[in-house]
Amino acid sequence: MSAGIEGGNQIISAAGSRQATNSTWGYYLFAGLAVLLGLILLNDWRYALAAQKRWTPAAGRVTENKVVVHRSRRSRSYNTYVSYTYSANNALYGAGPLELNKYKLYFSEDGAWTDLRKHFPEGKSIDVYYNPANPYQSSLGLAGTPGLSVPIAFLLFAVAAVYMARQEE
Repeated sequence: MSAGIEGGNQIISAAGSRQATNSTWGYYLFAGLAVLLGLILLNDWRYALAAQKRWTPAAGRVTENKVVVHRSRRSRSYNTYVSYTYSANNALYGAGPLELNKYKLYFSEDGAWTDLRKHFPEGKSIDVYYNPANPYQSSLGLAGTPGLSVPIAFLLFAVAAVYMARQEE
């Protein structure tokens, strides 16, 4: 039976070994969430890259863009969408509304509209990638994805959190 001596946030037993603190568990929890988000973002990026590499490219045109505002009691969030047409196998196809930048945070509706009109204004020519086995299935490829740097940043945050937890143990 060992008597515990409480010192700061750490509990040190009479035998001298340190036990994990609540803040250590917080670091591990943060690391787990960061890894999960990083893997989700990495999977979205990987899917977009695979569509861009494996599917057939086609000329497309933005037909509509819109910002959807989600209101709650305490906050608002903004999502950007685009619709487009593209030519495949001598036929014209349409797609959308497709959510773009779904992981990007906008702080105002004007900011979301500005970003959307800057990158995907109505009438803009765009590259579209369609599934040759099913031309109704299409993607914009890597356009509108957060890029590879965002999932890597989340994974680095996870490594840093684990490092900090180990320093406290």
